[in-house]
Amino acid sequence: MSTFKIEGAKILDALIPEFKWDALDLPRYEQVFEKLLSTDQLKSEMMGYIKKRKPRIGFHKQYKSGGGWTAFGNITLSPGDDPFDPYVLSLIIHETFHLQQSILMRLSMKGELLAWQCQKRTYPEIASTKGNAIGSRNEAYGRGRETNEFWEELSKLSPDSREDLEKARDIMQKIAKGYRSDALPLYPLPQEIAFCLRQGRFRDAFDVVRKLVNAASQEG
Repeated sequence: MSTFKIEGAKILDALIPEFKWDALDLPRYEQVFEKLLSTDQLKSEMMGYIKKRKPRIGFHKQYKSGGGWTAFGNITLSPGDDPFDPYVLSLIIHETFHLQQSILMRLSMKGELLAWQCQKRTYPEIASTKGNAIGSRNEAYGRGRETNEFWEELSKLSPDSREDLEKARDIMQKIAKGYRSDALPLYPLPQEIAFCLRQGRFRDAFDVVRKLVNAASQEG
């Protein structure tokens, strides 16, 4: 098989993981969302979307992330993940939040910051020790170390501030090593390109697109 075909297959696999994923069985799927929607905050934020769209969940290899969303409006988790583990449940919340955004918003630091903030805000409702903050010792991203202080920093940043979104990039990588926040434009792509062009930063406008395309081509 040619290199072109291999790379094309990898990109297709990343864009449409449903072709090669292991779907979560229906009974466990229903139990997962029943658990999430049993909390008042999640019920108010997500019930309408979940009932209308019914996003599916499947297990698929991840690239430098714990979970993901698909172009068809579904959610992917890493193979072997326990969907009832608080950390994994928080990933499902994160990705469900993304699915309520436009695709261009999801592929931006603004969209990411809003999803991370939602994940932090709702985590105490699903924590193994109810009320524990995300990133506490043995809670989600705090396994083996504490990342709670970084989550607190994220929670105070404004998604409408370019300076805060730059800070969010670095903080996310402190929480999740290798996370590709550096590949995302600060704002949805058309808005970010327009900003660069108004500033006369033509090379930066090109780089914004290049980084995003390169990151997408490495998925899977």
